[in-house]
Amino acid sequence: MSTVDAERRSEWPYVKGGAAAVALLVVVMLVGWGIYSAVDEDMDQFELMVRCLENEKGLGHTEPSGDLVAATADLGALATIVETNPVTIAVSSSEDRAERVAERYRAVGGDLTGRLEVRSTSVYLWERPASPTQRQTLYDCTY
Repeated sequence: MSTVDAERRSEWPYVKGGAAAVALLVVVMLVGWGIYSAVDEDMDQFELMVRCLENEKGLGHTEPSGDLVAATADLGALATIVETNPVTIAVSSSEDRAERVAERYRAVGGDLTGRLEVRSTSVYLWERPASPTQRQTLYDCTY
């Protein structure tokens, strides 16, 4: 037996050990992924927005009372106050549906320039025209 064969044979335990460690790591990752998938709640855009407003922006919220238009948003609606400016947010599942909510607001509210805004699937109705920082607060939580 040559020294090269002896060296190769002495390396095999390390190769086998490395392969076993990689296989164990893959199994642990797959089990972790399976547990995460089983436990993770798929949140829709509305739930993500609520969580962002609460946790990241520190804003409380309520249900918009007496706002029948906001109630037509298929994912949900909420009312909050951003920098002393009350706003109602209606979240829809598509941009087309959000635009329909905005059209309903225009039909009953008349000229809402500066107060009504559609951004992606969210419709914002401000009590007063929003400042750039007020709008940015909501933009940060739009998904």
